[in-house]
Amino acid sequence: MDYTYGLDKIHTKEEIEKTRVSPSFEREYNLKYLGGIGNVFHTKDIDAAIEKGKLYDPTIPSEYAKRCMGIDPAYGSSSFGIVVIQFVDGQVQILYAEEFQQPDFNEMLSKVWDLLMEFGSMNKIHIDGANPSFIKSLKIKLGCSIPPKYLEL
Repeated sequence: MDYTYGLDKIHTKEEIEKTRVSPSFEREYNLKYLGGIGNVFHTKDIDAAIEKGKLYDPTIPSEYAKRCMGIDPAYGSSSFGIVVIQFVDGQVQILYAEEFQQPDFNEMLSKVWDLLMEFGSMNKIHIDGANPSFIKSLKIKLGCSIPPKYLEL
């Protein structure tokens, strides 16, 4: 039941008017799941993160930054995801983030290689272990250029 069933019983008109300004009003009081706003991060925090993101250029990685790559190889019907981040001045900066729908296995190996060449050395590469054939192929492609201790599952 929407808020009108409790109007002047559990909610006053004044309370409802104050609550209407909330981005979650339609979802919480009008039973309209809009999908655009969740409850994990406050919209003000998201807006602040977007503004901070405008202060750096992700196409120019810092030569002194610690860098990391995360790979979620597609398994079954799921998407293949790659993220490259760097840690600079106490902040995590996203240099690359992409999702691929039903990608070709060899294209993804090449994509990871290209990203490693583009962004330089990585402190670590984290890979979801659900697709061991991709991990094995990537280790073979990398050869000795990245020591095994930096390739984590």
